[in-house]
Amino acid sequence: MAGEAKGSMAIFVIFVLSRALHPMVIDYSKVDGQMLYSKNSPAVMSQLLSMIFVNFLAYKDEGWKGVKDCWAIPAGASIFIVIGLWYAFGDFLEMLSMGAMTGGVYQLLLQSKLLITAVMMKQLKGTSQSELQWNVLIAATLAISAFVMVDSGSGDDDSGIPLMGVAMVLFKVGVSCYAAVLSDAKLKGFASMSMSAKLSLMSLARVIASIGIAVVMEPEAQPSYKWEAPGFFNHWTFATWIVTISFTTKSLITLYLIKSLDAIQKNVGEALAVIVIFLGQIAAGSSVFDLCAFLLAVLVVILVRIYGLAGKAKPKEPAGPTPVVKAVGNSPV
Repeated sequence: MAGEAKGSMAIFVIFVLSRALHPMVIDYSKVDGQMLYSKNSPAVMSQLLSMIFVNFLAYKDEGWKGVKDCWAIPAGASIFIVIGLWYAFGDFLEMLSMGAMTGGVYQLLLQSKLLITAVMMKQLKGTSQSELQWNVLIAATLAISAFVMVDSGSGDDDSGIPLMGVAMVLFKVGVSCYAAVLSDAKLKGFASMSMSAKLSLMSLARVIASIGIAVVMEPEAQPSYKWEAPGFFNHWTFATWIVTISFTTKSLITLYLIKSLDAIQKNVGEALAVIVIFLGQIAAGSSVFDLCAFLLAVLVVILVRIYGLAGKAKPKEPAGPTPVVKAVGNSPV
């Protein structure tokens, strides 16, 4: 039992660190607070690396047959393109968001997915939250809003709040939640495919969709007709490769480790990543300790924990009928 507890704790710590290090690495890749490279290029390269990795796993498990299965196009495979497009658009929105704010604010704003998911599930599946859960979600939203205002140093003036960045994060959360719901509903019809084959086809779809998004959204990043370095890789540095590896690692950890965590652990882990980023930025000297911001971040973690526990709480049912005591003589009942 002790070994299982240590293993679960190790998985939880790895999950928290993967969620914390990714925004920190993206911050590190900026030059004077700006992303000079194509925002979509790390996502494309990370999905290519993911394809190589899952094909390697398929070869290790089933030999060349497993690799062949990864490239077999099943009937109804167009659903992978649709899901891949949504995920690729979410990756692009993530980079747009990170270009407008720090990693700590971005990670904390991601916790708005609890409220967005609750609203989406109510509309799409008719699944509702309890009154306690709705109140906790509203409280968490207010705490997140306060953290953003404190971090921006706005005070009475809200001109410092990255409104466009906030809008991009909320849009990204909505896209990611919808893609997750779509994946859960549609991919059940491909039960005969191996996990490696599904992931390989999904990564291929995301690569194609990401390149399409780059053509439309970042035309300046396309290769020139002259013999020049492709614009897609302009301004790539060692830090950009680290961002690519971080994208890949985060994606694979999500796929392979997240099954070992329950919903409460996943939500709390993502919220705890904010604290890790907060302390990491202070240790790196990129920010100073702000007690108010720190307490708000801790409050969000606690509220996320309460939200998860509220979902597990069930009203106690009476053990049986209430016994009736008959009065004897003039004695009271």
